[in-house]
Amino acid sequence: MGELFAQPRIRPCRSGELYGYCDESGKVIIPQIFQKTGPFQGNIAPVVRDDMYWWFLDREGIFRFNTRRWSDQMPPEPDKGLYIIRYFDPIFAHVTEYYNKNGLPVKVWSEDSTNADTIVYKIFNVQDAIAIAKSKMGTPYGQNSMDCSGYIRFIFQPFGITLPYFAREIATTGREIKPEQIKPGDLVFYGGSMVGDMTVNHVGLVTSLVGKKFDFIHASTSKGVIINKNTDPYYKPRFLFARRLFN
Repeated sequence: MGELFAQPRIRPCRSGELYGYCDESGKVIIPQIFQKTGPFQGNIAPVVRDDMYWWFLDREGIFRFNTRRWSDQMPPEPDKGLYIIRYFDPIFAHVTEYYNKNGLPVKVWSEDSTNADTIVYKIFNVQDAIAIAKSKMGTPYGQNSMDCSGYIRFIFQPFGITLPYFAREIATTGREIKPEQIKPGDLVFYGGSMVGDMTVNHVGLVTSLVGKKFDFIHASTSKGVIINKNTDPYYKPRFLFARRLFN
């Protein structure tokens, strides 16, 4: 019975000086674009990207997290079921992140719990995230550091997810998805006041979806935390793209 549901085996394979992953027949499953690769450890595997950091990706080739370790170091191994990533960020100072064996970020209840035999943690949940977002409805823009990007960081922080400081930097996290793939929990990005400006200037969180129409919650400069529709005259022509973080 175990073999019936076993995942297909994929292994590192080489093309020239670059590596990717192939199945047992030699068919390329994940393109050979990496400086180094390691074997899959369940659902994730370590690879070295062109930034020369070890990252972990899943079986679909989607990047899950940056280990912050250079290519001349060994990629981390899970400790008590979690990967523990520590690094220094120029804005947030000393950061500690935790990821499970599927490469998904988690929030441990306390640093002390890492000394226990079993680590208790919380994982990202879309409905919980939307509830956290709605708890700040009406909050004035900029209050308690809640500009548009600060507000999104506030939503994701309870799940152990550390996002960059600016909206344009948040726009490089996760992976871009097509408009028809948008669902609650995704981030949507908008340009500036001039229609046609492709520079990321604003970000919101999708809260509901009906067909191609969605509502998103965000920190508006004029009205504070508010919910708008993607079809609203101001936002529709300024929409740039959507990204999915971890769900």
